[in-house]
Amino acid sequence: MPVALQRGWVMVARKLALAFAAAVIAGMAVAGGPLDVLPPAAHEPGVATVDEVLGFASGQQITDPEQVVTYARALAASAPSRVRLIEYGRSREGRPLVLLVIASPENLARWDGVQAGLAELGDPRSLAPAKAAKLIRDLPAVVWIQCSVHGDEVSGADAGLALAYHLASGSGPEVGRILANTVVIVDPVENPDGRARFVASNRQASGPAPDPEPASAEHVQPWPGGRVSHDLFDLNRDWFALSEPESAARVAAMLRYHPIVAADLHEMGAEMGYYFAPPAVPRHPLLEGEADALLDLLGRGNAAAFDAHGFRYWTREVFDAFYPGYGDSWPGLTGAVGMTFEQASSRGLVTRLKDGSELTYADCVAHHLLAAFTTCLTTADNRERFLHGWFAFRQTAVAEGERGPARAYVLGDGADAAAAGELGELLAQQGIEAFRVTAAKPGAPVGSVVVPLAQPLGRLARILLDRGASMGKAFEQEQTRRDAKRLPDEVYDITAWSLPLLWNVPAKTLQAVPQGTGLERVKPGDRRPGTVTGEGRVAFLLPWTGEAAVRALAELWRQGVKAAVAGKAFTVEGRAFGPGTVIVRRAGNEAGLRRRLEAVAHTTGADFVGAETGYAERGIDLGSTSVVALKAPRVAVAWDAPTSALSAGGLRWAFERAFHYPVSAVRTATLAHADLSRFDVIVLPDSWEREGSYAGVLGEEGVKRLVAWVDEGGTVVGVGGGAAFLTGEKVGLLASKLEKRLGSEAVREKAKPDKGDQAPADGDRTFNYDNAVKPAEEEPPLVPGAILRVELDPDNLLSAGFPGGQVDVLVDSRRVFTPLKLDRGSNVGVYAGPEDLVQAGFVLPVSRDQLPHKAFLMAEPRQRGRVVAFAEDPVSRGLTRAEMLILANAVFFRPER
Repeated sequence: MPVALQRGWVMVARKLALAFAAAVIAGMAVAGGPLDVLPPAAHEPGVATVDEVLGFASGQQITDPEQVVTYARALAASAPSRVRLIEYGRSREGRPLVLLVIASPENLARWDGVQAGLAELGDPRSLAPAKAAKLIRDLPAVVWIQCSVHGDEVSGADAGLALAYHLASGSGPEVGRILANTVVIVDPVENPDGRARFVASNRQASGPAPDPEPASAEHVQPWPGGRVSHDLFDLNRDWFALSEPESAARVAAMLRYHPIVAADLHEMGAEMGYYFAPPAVPRHPLLEGEADALLDLLGRGNAAAFDAHGFRYWTREVFDAFYPGYGDSWPGLTGAVGMTFEQASSRGLVTRLKDGSELTYADCVAHHLLAAFTTCLTTADNRERFLHGWFAFRQTAVAEGERGPARAYVLGDGADAAAAGELGELLAQQGIEAFRVTAAKPGAPVGSVVVPLAQPLGRLARILLDRGASMGKAFEQEQTRRDAKRLPDEVYDITAWSLPLLWNVPAKTLQAVPQGTGLERVKPGDRRPGTVTGEGRVAFLLPWTGEAAVRALAELWRQGVKAAVAGKAFTVEGRAFGPGTVIVRRAGNEAGLRRRLEAVAHTTGADFVGAETGYAERGIDLGSTSVVALKAPRVAVAWDAPTSALSAGGLRWAFERAFHYPVSAVRTATLAHADLSRFDVIVLPDSWEREGSYAGVLGEEGVKRLVAWVDEGGTVVGVGGGAAFLTGEKVGLLASKLEKRLGSEAVREKAKPDKGDQAPADGDRTFNYDNAVKPAEEEPPLVPGAILRVELDPDNLLSAGFPGGQVDVLVDSRRVFTPLKLDRGSNVGVYAGPEDLVQAGFVLPVSRDQLPHKAFLMAEPRQRGRVVAFAEDPVSRGLTRAEMLILANAVFFRPER
């Protein structure tokens, strides 16, 4: 540890030890209320308390989101000199998202100036060193406390309210230091829709008194649980995908208010104590820098506070900072010191632990409050150091972009300007400077997007656009060693997320940044409108290149426009069109077709091309029998147990939010007796179980009815566990099977056991211990969210939109499907060979050996119907936009009954 940091830590430790020792000596135990864990402070009587506003003391009840906002408003109204309430957005269900901005009267009065000063400090490109030093001396540090992003991890919200009250009304020396040196922003309820779901289930299941039994109904949530948002997304994985309105609004607020320190308050298993930073290995290399030392400083401060009370805690295990979509890593990539805090959850007002003791909700609130308050105090006492670290991170990002071998990214090759533009707009939403190319530049065609890397958020741009990063040689080797012993891996989340790969947008780096006219700054919400070219005397052609085309087709159907799809490629008037091109003929459609298509193009971003003749120079003519009329399908998505909430929610989101196409969410148990003839397509999401789970819910008769519906002309789309269900012996809809781990099946004839399976005879030196202890049958190891290449069959319409014959997919499971026999169906997508398989992320050697040429996407005809199976979820986290196009192919390009 540097000498300066050692001295700083000694000073912090002494102050904290004295403060919290005073609290303990004063008899302030947790049993007296969450505030009693903090150093003594007198509170201004005119400031609203939770008890006065809501009718119960802090930590005695679990607040619902309406109560959280009610108290936040009351607090701001009763302490206007210290507190300002800002509504920064609305949840999907329309609930307000609010911030409590808390500061000294002096700092709050100059809040607009503080924001301007931080914005100036945050862009080192135009800042003289002397001015930067002055800003660091003068500005307060913004500490952002974000609470309960997972709706069932509830104690963070009440801890946030308690912290806000204490800072708004307290007068102790520690409160004074915090108010003088920081602006504390509390986001008290990040996921109000999920919280409402959890609180409702908890209250509905509660009795006259809280039940500490962990198995009781008040502790066990029904599907889908409160963790997720209204759309059933995990908001703590959505920080850069921005699939949800809560995420987009929160990112915009962070970019506006510039947190220097950000702490995200979570919960974990009831027996696990308390976790705070520093995080576990691996930590993404682009997060490294002065933040490492500051994380240690904050961790030691929290340790001193917890030690003073005898509270259990741990650090540097389990919770890493590798994936950039967490509530600690995304702020970290803007320069903030980002942290996750995890409190053992009571999942109600009280739960009984294995040792017989009880963990109360008030305990949970108190522990979170202590960590949040101590974080504010440590930051306040080291204000200039934290501000300098934030500035230095951004300064380094600019310097790396100026001096590195890559000076800019170019997104897109001009073939799909809509997809490149939407990816650029996603970056712009996160404060990244991106420019749409309107006049060709060297290496950057018209329709592409240029992202210079010499910018304050250059590291954020790199982490999202780079192919990937290693988790560290030692860490990856350790996972291979653990796998050999069948120990669980230590990978916390997915290991790859490259947006160009997952969006199928070509990306390359440039050694020089394009300059001059013809570069248009991409702004948040500014999506490129589509175009209609040509008169289209015969037809208008919609190239099937991406999500914009899917939205356009959905809108055409909504308006009653007749359309068809080309099953093969063709060239008309010198322009080539691939399979999947949507053909909208003038004949059969109402007058004014071009004006209607112009409106569709403008709103969806899709491009239509007029065809003045139906005669093709190459390939099929527009009147070919390979051009098949399209009919809007009636789609059901299986809902409720046994589906994975994330998968069911993601699939529904893809249709309704991304494609703008209506579907029916049908509870799985209802499918067993519903009139299935009302649907053309049934989508079975992933499930947590293998093939037996759907069968258990549907029952034998329900399975028979599903099979009959497919045979009569229905299309069933199975995803992950849903696909595995279709392979079941009693289902028989998919002639594939799930493989066991490579080398674990009956490779050795049981009638002739290998010597390695027997104890050695005297003098026998051939005994193989590794073979002897190897399980006879076991599941393949997990592929922890790696991006793998899939080779597509160009002769199948399910591959439409991928002229290169390949797609990169996110694999985050242990499923391996055998390919279909040629007489049973088509292996539309199979994993690439060993040389091209892994495009990004970590994959164990045994998986690299087993996965090549195994099935990813299968299609099996069934009398008049069809089965389509995805080995992995094509809508994972809203990240996998390329796979979503294949999902659209499976549902919209279906054979006629």
